Amino acid sequence: MGRGRTSGNRGFVAALSGLAAAETVAALLRSRSPLDAISQFVVDHGPRSLVEPVVRLLKESDKPVIRATALAAIVAMGGALGRLPRHTGRDLAVVSAVAATGWWLTRRRATPEQRASVATAAVTAGAASTMAALRHNNRVMLPLSALTIAITLAAQRQLREEVACVGRPLFARDPLPPAVDGAEDWPGVTPLITPVDEFYVTDANMRPPVVDVETWRLTITGEVAKELSLSHEDLIAAGLVEFDAAMVCVHNRLGWDRLGNGRWLGVPLARLLDEAAPDDGLLVTQAVDGWDCSIPVAEARRGYVVLGLNGRTLTAEHGFPARIFVPGLYGQYTGAKWVTGLRVQTAPNSDYWHARGWTRGPLPIRPLSRIDHLPRRTRAGSVQVTGVAWAPPTGVQAVEVAVDDQDWQKAELAAELAPAAWRRWRAFLDLAPGVHRVRARCTTADGDVQNSVPSPPFPIGASGHHTVTVTAR
Repeated sequence: MGRGRTSGNRGFVAALSGLAAAETVAALLRSRSPLDAISQFVVDHGPRSLVEPVVRLLKESDKPVIRATALAAIVAMGGALGRLPRHTGRDLAVVSAVAATGWWLTRRRATPEQRASVATAAVTAGAASTMAALRHNNRVMLPLSALTIAITLAAQRQLREEVACVGRPLFARDPLPPAVDGAEDWPGVTPLITPVDEFYVTDANMRPPVVDVETWRLTITGEVAKELSLSHEDLIAAGLVEFDAAMVCVHNRLGWDRLGNGRWLGVPLARLLDEAAPDDGLLVTQAVDGWDCSIPVAEARRGYVVLGLNGRTLTAEHGFPARIFVPGLYGQYTGAKWVTGLRVQTAPNSDYWHARGWTRGPLPIRPLSRIDHLPRRTRAGSVQVTGVAWAPPTGVQAVEVAVDDQDWQKAELAAELAPAAWRRWRAFLDLAPGVHRVRARCTTADGDVQNSVPSPPFPIGASGHHTVTVTAR
């Protein structure tokens, strides 16, 4: 019994030590994390019937939980192997299989310069460490693992500092006036412009790629009259345009905050497409890791190659050095973050989201309203409720609020910042003592009333009325 536990512990430590060595090499070489590669495979190939409930349950915690689950699985496998009788041939075969699998996983969605060298080096280091640990007793393994993990944490910390660096100031050629709408003094009102550190982040990557802006290029290729290759400085020199727009995640549910309103800086795609003179068809936007998304060329002309958000260059989480953004399309369909290639083609493209069963884009954002400030318990009488509504790119014309099954009453709208931006609103409700349901809906500038039928995000975005229950005494 004791010997089995010791062997199992040896296997746990071996697996942890091997993974730590692989993570260390990957971090030091600024390559993709093997643990992230494993987690990424789960994200890319997990059935939608499982992925959607996970997103709904975990929200922003989904990626850390997936990483932790992958780590636990690896350590558990090491423990299981450690309990088996020692057999050099079998151990070598298992480690070789793990190395081959890890090498294949780290190649997926990786930049070309990473594929040949870093993946092999990382997995080889992990395999060597694992083999060494399996052949030594606990007194050797524990210090070895502690040292390896300490080096890993230091390397990962350095990598995180590089990835999380704050962007430098960026300026538009013709800056917009200050972002004000007259609602600045409303109690409990949501900020008109979402701060960068509060702006939602969601994508199909476990961590943002680390991009060297000095060597990065944005290319426009394919069925065009003139191919382009532009550096970050070339795009800045072309003259940045400042625009206000809400970006919305297709997974955003009623009342959720998977959206933000930003003041963006970018180069109009129409300007670049005019120079490249493409054929009609699709503009395939490709990220540095190979992720892609296609947009009809005609639709893409409304978009931008975005370099900045709220007066500074993009952070890594938001797509540094550049991302594609077409206001009015859900975030998953608006183009690639960490974009490096724009390819024009007339043939259909198999986008990342098509394989996941989502509707083929472009997928327009459905108009919605959100109640942001309403006390759940309050005194009976007059109560103020505030919120935001969005209907990009046409804009919000009206917001209405209803208590229980009473008639809809018009809310007061703040001034419109831009048609593609969200619009703040407030209303004063007369609540009798008791429990009440408060609902909100908006009407677009085109006269379309927000869909009242509740539906989940899949397959075309959520609909229904955000409803809050409040008790008045």
